[in-house]
Formats: sequence, C-alpha cells, structure tokens
Amino acid sequence: MQIFLFVISCLFVLTTYAEKKESFSGIAKVDGKVVYIENHQVTFDDNGNVLEAETIYTDLQGKILGILKSDFRESLSLPAHVFLDERTKGKYGVRRRSGKIEMFNQDNNEAEETKMITNKEDLKRVQIGCQGFNYFLKSEIENIIKDKSLPVLFMVPGDLSTYQFVLEFMREGPNQIFEFKIKIENWLLRVFAPEFEFKYDRKIHRIIWYKGLSNLKNENGKNQSVEIDYKF
Repeated sequence: MQIFLFVISCLFVLTTYAEKKESFSGIAKVDGKVVYIENHQVTFDDNGNVLEAETIYTDLQGKILGILKSDFRESLSLPAHVFLDERTKGKYGVRRRSGKIEMFNQDNNEAEETKMITNKEDLKRVQIGCQGFNYFLKSEIENIIKDKSLPVLFMVPGDLSTYQFVLEFMREGPNQIFEFKIKIENWLLRVFAPEFEFKYDRKIHRIIWYKGLSNLKNENGKNQSVEIDYKF
C-alpha cells in the first residue's frame, strides 16, 4: 500500500511539473514561401505566470539556425533575452544593469556594442521586445481594447534601435480573433520604419498570426519581414 501511494505521489509531482511547460511552433514565410520553423518551449510557475522561454529556429531540414532565450521574471513586455545566430555566432539582446535597460549586439567576432535606454519619454512608455507581446497582451487585453491604442517603445537590439510606436486595436473578427497593428507615431518616418500586425485569439490567449520584422536575419545578414502562423 505504501509503495502504491508513493507511486501515485510521484505521478502527481510529474504531472504538476508537466503542467508548467508549454510547447508550440511557428511557421515563418516570405512571399508565401516557408523560410524557417520556430519551436517554442515556455516555463510557467505554479500560478501560471511565465518565467522563461526558449525558441529554436530551424530550416526545413531541421538544421538549427538560431536560439533565443528569454527571462520574463522582471518584465512581461520586455524580457531579458539573448538571440544567438548559429550561422555566424553573432548575438544580440536586452539585459538589465542596476535596473537600467541595455541593448547589446555582437556581430561575428567583433567587439560588443551596447546602448542604454535613458530617454525619459521612452522610459514612460511600455517597452516591448522579443516575445513580450503575447504575455503582455494576455495581462492587459481588456484595457487595450477599451482604450483602442497604447504608446509603446519597440526594441530592435540587433540594430541597437528603438521606435516610438502606437499599438492599435483594429477590430474583432469571427471566433473572438482580435486584430492589432503597431506603427510608428511619426508619420514622416512611416515609410522607413517597420510595421507590425498580429492576430490574437481571445479563447486561448495567444497570438496566432504575426506579420513583421523577424528575430532571425536572412542568409545575407539583413533584417527580414515574415508572416508567421503559430500552432498550439
């Protein structure tokens, strides 16, 4: 009887641990052609709060192109993260030093470049980067829909760049699919700045489609825009 209870106890612990993990995938396309696959694994605490995530980017043959590791403990919208390009061994990301936000980028074997976020107007905004959209939306979806828009600061650490964007709620489609767009505030710069669109499924509280700048650069080392369908 004691052995039986011990086995049941172990199974319960294993089940509880398994419930803290979530895996899903994304299929990225350029002009309708699949260019890479994303495989995500996310870890949550006992209360369902996201702790960390790892995303592995592969080509269609399964070769690893890049690895992204994120830590959400200090921020949902802008997790500390590092992206490693397995092709060039270059890396970039965001970290915090003494409570300050620092972007960093290192191309190949060159010296690391950094940039601190110090502008007071930027610091007043919600800072967005990496995979922060999904979990930030989950916690703030009702307020964003009610207010229709939200000023955000979007980070592109690979270029050590920031953009003052507006997150806009566009419409509610069938089956509780909400559509959003993120565009730069300064209309003179809209021709040159990236723009993002995504669809959020309110039933499962996940972004299910995204169009915009990719974390993974193309084969020539340039930023690329992709469309990604997420499968849960």
